[in-house]
Amino acid sequence: MLQSEVTSNPNHEENKNMVSDKAHVLDSATPVARMRKDGLMERLTLTVGRASLTSIVVLSLLLLGKSSYATTFTEIGDTGNLPGTAQIASVVGLLTEIHGTLSPADGDAQDMYLIHIAGSGTFSATTVGGIGFDSELFLFDASGKGVYANDDVASRDFAPSTLPAGNPLTPITAGDYYLAITQCCSAPISSGGQIFTIAGPNHRALSGPTGAGGDSPVTGYSGGFVQIPTLGGPYQIFLTGAHFTGTHAAVVSEPHTFALMLAGLGMMGFIGRHHRKIKSKPS
Repeated sequence: MLQSEVTSNPNHEENKNMVSDKAHVLDSATPVARMRKDGLMERLTLTVGRASLTSIVVLSLLLLGKSSYATTFTEIGDTGNLPGTAQIASVVGLLTEIHGTLSPADGDAQDMYLIHIAGSGTFSATTVGGIGFDSELFLFDASGKGVYANDDVASRDFAPSTLPAGNPLTPITAGDYYLAITQCCSAPISSGGQIFTIAGPNHRALSGPTGAGGDSPVTGYSGGFVQIPTLGGPYQIFLTGAHFTGTHAAVVSEPHTFALMLAGLGMMGFIGRHHRKIKSKPS
């Protein structure tokens, strides 16, 4: 009796039909839900990919515009002492130091280097803290004509030398220049005579090309050598506002910049392949 009542109960049959209809709806909705999920994931992947790619590209461009790291140039063998024989500082980077050696007893009393100066009065050169003998520093323009010079820093004798930044004699125009260092008291001359007046009472002063030969390019050197405190030896010239020759025309990227750019290209390729795979799937 109870079994027949349950079997013939209309409410029970209605509940079974409702459950069946819900299951059918869920089954039919599953492909739609999957398509929506795939579409959402595609948009999310593309959005994140584009954002990541944009960040990588922007960061790479910022690094491309950034000056390269500071670098030291070291004399190779024995550099010459005139524009035609000067060593060219041609490695990438900001030039912050030049290292070399003078040996006056062996005929090596002057060294010259071709560098690039940024201009705007930012250039400076000094041997303070980087030398053990009485040095002199001279700067010449690209034609070999004198710009400015110094024997001893102020208030000292037999001392290091300094070509300061921000002085009226400091170069304002960017370009290639020749920087020379000598053992005192070997001074540059031209066809007209001494280029600078740094001898005698002027040895502590900063000098422009005020000598008799100041209007002509350097052709050689004159004068003897002071052996106080020593005769020659290793030197370090510390610089500001200078670059290696050839790096001012085009910025050369550092390795990590190229790595970022390659990562950006890889991300772009991955996003493109993923997008094509999604589009190629059957509906």
